[in-house]
Amino acid sequence: VQRPPRLHAKPSQVPAVEVTPSGASYNPSFEDHQTLLWEAHEVELQRQREAEKLERQLALPPAEQAATQESVFEEMCQGLLEESDGEGEPGEGQDQGPEGAGDQARDDELGGAEATTPARLAAVEKKTEQQRRREKAARMLRVQQAAVRAARLRHQELFRLRGIKAQVAQRLAELARRRERRRAQRLAEADKPRRLGRLKYQAPDIDVQLSSELADSLRTLKPEGNILRDRFKSFQKRNMIEPRERAKFKRKYKVKLVEKRAFREIQL
Repeated sequence: VQRPPRLHAKPSQVPAVEVTPSGASYNPSFEDHQTLLWEAHEVELQRQREAEKLERQLALPPAEQAATQESVFEEMCQGLLEESDGEGEPGEGQDQGPEGAGDQARDDELGGAEATTPARLAAVEKKTEQQRRREKAARMLRVQQAAVRAARLRHQELFRLRGIKAQVAQRLAELARRRERRRAQRLAEADKPRRLGRLKYQAPDIDVQLSSELADSLRTLKPEGNILRDRFKSFQKRNMIEPRERAKFKRKYKVKLVEKRAFREIQL
């Protein structure tokens, strides 16, 4: 069984073994070493800013802004007093008595009778032949006017061909520009680690030594980093495995200490 072609494609263009910066070499130059120190310093500053931002977001409000019993009670009562004040308004016009109700019913009956009388007359009355001819002529005139208007619009479209061509060319140029932007964005994100799981990829710490820790010879050189951790981070960066964290060990049962008989028989 042959492997499908998609399995031969690399998930990332990042090289398997990345070359460390020149500032981390055995005997770096002053400029390269200071550049690497500055990069490590910026990473620590960013980490410190994120920690301070999290502390500010989780910090308790000051004493003057803290909620009190009065403020909580006032917030819970909002809207209740307004509803109680407006309860009497709808009932003001209800106490009219039987006389007012009778007058209103009589007015409704008269209004209904007056409304039905013109409708019956209109249904009984018929149109004359002259009225029908006038309505037919008006309809034909409207149709002719609509046809003339459509022909005029089509004639005007001929003079707009140059403008339409310019709009089409502008639209095509915009689509090409968007396509090129998307392609550049895909190329830029090809080397970035994707999110494959629950956790995000965290770049490892920069292995750097201070100026006072630089060794004078290879015998006194202090090793930095861990090969196993470096390979594990490389797999994550190349989208081969998802970022993971160390599983927390939790003992299911309590430890039970038992003294064996042979241990109890030992006497000092």
